[in-house]
Amino acid sequence: MKKIIGIIVAAVFVLGFAASAFAIHAEIPAETQAVIATGGTQITIGGEVRTRGWYRKNLGAAASVSPVLVGLDGLPAVKTGAVGQSTKSSSWYDERIRLSVDAKISPNVQGFIQIESSGTNFDNTNDKYVWGTSNGNSGFSNAHPTSELDFLQAWILYTGQGLFGVPAGLKIGHMPLSLSYGQFFDHTQMGDDALVFFVNPVKEMHIAALTIKLAEGAITDNTDDLDAYVGLMTYKFSDAITAGINYTFLNNSDLGMSQQDLGLHANGNVAGFGYKAQVDFQFGKVLKDVPGVDELTFKGWAAQLNADYNIDAFKIRGTFAYGSGEKDATSDDLKEFTPYVGNIQNYSLIYEYNAATTAFNKTGVLNPASPSNGHAAGIANTTYVNLGGDWKATKDVTLSLDGYWFWATETGAWEDFTDHNVSNNAGWEIDGKIKYQVAKNLTYQIDAGYFNSGSFYDDAYNVDKKGITVLRHLLQLSF
Repeated sequence: MKKIIGIIVAAVFVLGFAASAFAIHAEIPAETQAVIATGGTQITIGGEVRTRGWYRKNLGAAASVSPVLVGLDGLPAVKTGAVGQSTKSSSWYDERIRLSVDAKISPNVQGFIQIESSGTNFDNTNDKYVWGTSNGNSGFSNAHPTSELDFLQAWILYTGQGLFGVPAGLKIGHMPLSLSYGQFFDHTQMGDDALVFFVNPVKEMHIAALTIKLAEGAITDNTDDLDAYVGLMTYKFSDAITAGINYTFLNNSDLGMSQQDLGLHANGNVAGFGYKAQVDFQFGKVLKDVPGVDELTFKGWAAQLNADYNIDAFKIRGTFAYGSGEKDATSDDLKEFTPYVGNIQNYSLIYEYNAATTAFNKTGVLNPASPSNGHAAGIANTTYVNLGGDWKATKDVTLSLDGYWFWATETGAWEDFTDHNVSNNAGWEIDGKIKYQVAKNLTYQIDAGYFNSGSFYDDAYNVDKKGITVLRHLLQLSF
């Protein structure tokens, strides 16, 4: 299948298909000027320096409990969490550095390269290093930080009219990727290696097909890779509605994995109300034909509705999100929604981004509740309601306030695991933010959050119910 797809895409490239933008790349300030121009070539240098300070209280280390079930690697799947079982506080500074080169060779050919600092101890699932960490025998300070540069983006884009006389294109390399509004798949944080073909038959329609290499095992073995094959289409009917559909097939032969996701989404503006809606349905199997292990069937689904309304300098926002969960710890059904989202702030500041969620993670591998290894839990086994607002107090200052209420969608699997009743009350959270445009391309931001963990955490993780506080401020310069 891989060889056939490769031949088709190569043929498409030779025939000259082309046009824009399933993949999302870093924005370059419009005022930026080319620094080198030879003939028709335009090369633009860009970059970013971001420094953040953190303070966290009552957010202890991961709480481990007894193993349950069998993970995808045949080992016990251990439940872990990172919730408020400690009164200790922690604080640190971290920094992220980016540098990019955007080469527009001609109206039809573009190359983009962006490098980024990696994490402490050369952790390529991070995008930052922590102040004061150094490599080797550095004594006290006066040392390079423990960091190295990784490729965040490196891709080639070819666009043109092509065989059918309509805009079409091919993009290949490492790039940020997202499907619909990122509920199921959002790798815009650090990206994936992918080949993307897209075409716009009419101005309102966008069609794309792509293959993504999510994990490469031995390069001499074709059966131990995790590959994704995606097809998508969007159509703008009017300002009131733009709708789309996408289908994803994830394959790993050694794991007997054929996970599939069908996503539908729409957005627009009706009578001043902006909205975004999406729903994902999952099916397929994992561990099929693996000796000695029962196969599991994906049956999860998720839905989300976002709405907003502007009143002069105020914007009122609301969200309802639902991610399915497990009713039974030992069944062969994977009813918990399984997302692939980056370890970034996908919605609230603390729940999911800093703390463990209510995800059960029956496989032990695909969807850990704690944010780690470049992965967050998304809305797996999570139902939440959000009400928030933004106030543009001055031309340069914007204030935001958000309230969240969280529930475990299902507690049956947790009750099987703990052998007692588990509450579905996951708690509530209040987040506030101040963003100040200090100067051109220079912003300063302060975030503050308080998460009051609900009875679920006491019942499922056996930890004290303590409020968690997180403070963060950052200064960011883009050029």
